[in-house]
Amino acid sequence: MDARTPQAIMELGWAFWGSKALLSAVELGVFTELAGGERSLGELTARLRLHERSARDFLDALVALGMLRREGEAYANTPETDLFLDPGKPTYVGGILEMANLRLYPFWANLTQALRTGEPQNEAKDGGQDLFATVYADRPCWRVSCAA
Repeated sequence: MDARTPQAIMELGWAFWGSKALLSAVELGVFTELAGGERSLGELTARLRLHERSARDFLDALVALGMLRREGEAYANTPETDLFLDPGKPTYVGGILEMANLRLYPFWANLTQALRTGEPQNEAKDGGQDLFATVYADRPCWRVSCAA
């Protein structure tokens, strides 16, 4: 009997789900909101302006990914997200994740096209602009945080 499974292939193929959930959480300020302590589902839904239909599933996905913890109806940062995704701490790494979400993630959506055409998918696509000048001109807060 063949014991091979497609598990590793499927996990890699669907890995963007977890990445995008984390990147959206940073963009929405989930970890910033929880930096002051735990909050209920209702509080987070209201404070983050989430739609009630998706809020619980989104927050529970972050729990399943190990990015939040939940006890009953209360959500809180994990020790790691508290240390690295609280913009009030010098250990904050969320700025680079914000840049990845807002700038890099859309470029990767066009990877197949880029592989077939050889055309750049970043700022060079629209006239060869200087990459770093564009990045820092558009979002200088990426050096620290764009949240707030």
